[in-house]
Amino acid sequence: MTGFLRLALNVVLTAVALYAVTLIVPGVSITPADNPWAFIWVALVFIAINTVVGPIARFFSFPITFLTLGLFGLVINALLFLLTDKVSTALGLGLSVEGFGAAFIGAIVMAIAMWIIDAVVALTGLRR
Repeated sequence: MTGFLRLALNVVLTAVALYAVTLIVPGVSITPADNPWAFIWVALVFIAINTVVGPIARFFSFPITFLTLGLFGLVINALLFLLTDKVSTALGLGLSVEGFGAAFIGAIVMAIAMWIIDAVVALTGLRR
């Protein structure tokens, strides 16, 4: 699979996971909810932030993450989710996360949804 197709698949799967988060987590929404392009654009922002800012945040938070046996990683994921909210709001993309609690639960649900989606995709052999 070429790099572009792999990226496109990753964006679509992330958008599906974001849709699951908006259905499950109160306080997380994307408007308009009936427009799949809204989810695609927010997924692109989410991927960009997790690709650029995520490793930097994880690097500098490694000592506290190590001391908390990895639990602080959940806080980092929630903060990255909040940053995605701020950037997508500034771009007019329609993601709304109402506070740290919603971001924390949203990040957990997002991780679980992506894990399930990745398992299904691995079974189909699409990511080879």
